[in-house]
Amino acid sequence: MRAWLVLATLFAWSCGPASEHATLKSSESLSYQIGSEWGKKVVDAGAMNQFPSLERIAQGTGRLSGGTGFYLGKFAGEHIVATNHHVCPAGFACLGGMFQLPVIDKSFKLARFIGTWDSVDLSLLAITVTAQEEALLATLSNPFRFEQPISRSQALITVGFGIAGNSKRELVYNADEDCRVFSGRDEFRLLADPDAVNPVDYRAWSFANGCDVSHGDSGSAMIDRENGAVVGLIWTGKIPKIPEIQSSAYLDQLEAKQDPAIWTELSYAVPALKIKEALEASLELGQIDSQRHAVIAAILETPPLL
Repeated sequence: MRAWLVLATLFAWSCGPASEHATLKSSESLSYQIGSEWGKKVVDAGAMNQFPSLERIAQGTGRLSGGTGFYLGKFAGEHIVATNHHVCPAGFACLGGMFQLPVIDKSFKLARFIGTWDSVDLSLLAITVTAQEEALLATLSNPFRFEQPISRSQALITVGFGIAGNSKRELVYNADEDCRVFSGRDEFRLLADPDAVNPVDYRAWSFANGCDVSHGDSGSAMIDRENGAVVGLIWTGKIPKIPEIQSSAYLDQLEAKQDPAIWTELSYAVPALKIKEALEASLELGQIDSQRHAVIAAILETPPLL
């Protein structure tokens, strides 16, 4: 899903931040909602208390070049942020800008481009961190958990700066009953972008989920709600959706039948396992300088979540 904001989209969703039980008023031309309610809510202390797995990722999620990014951690001496390839397709698109973390009220300069991989819609960048900030960031790392399985009905959380129902572009999360995996256990497909409003021109490895996401959420982490593991990276969703998708009962039927619409009408995230495979392949090619090679190798060595 493109991070760049479509002007018509901004006008279509000019209402304020989503309330606890908000339901978006659908437009015939554009709809983001999945399930019977619009699940996006503003991140606050109450939400982080309710969902223990939300606090760490919320603190480490920031605005980045019109989209969303999150802090992976420190690898080979570099502090690394992850986002989508289509948010930062090259260094010139993002370097010199800021990575802004509103929950902890900190901003960091995007200083170095590590690499980009369109088959998993991923870009990695390094930020400049002062000695005084090192200890704080040590508590905020959210590395990819490459070995965590992705299973049908797995409960998820997303956190990002999606614009739908969010004219102030606050940090919002989704953890409603429909924000879960709809595809099968470790079932991944190389999908073309189903976003009819602002699609990218490449395919990316995906699993299907029912989380509410909108333009501006590009680059958000996909979190296992139970253990806080980063199991994927949001990249797109079907826009516009068929009206039936705004029914949780209809979604339950799709999941039970494993209906083909799972792969055409929902939201889609890149699985961490496919990110691992893409990073490993780039190292095997031997075309990366030694420092970037060390960063990627260190990311791949992240131990499994206990």
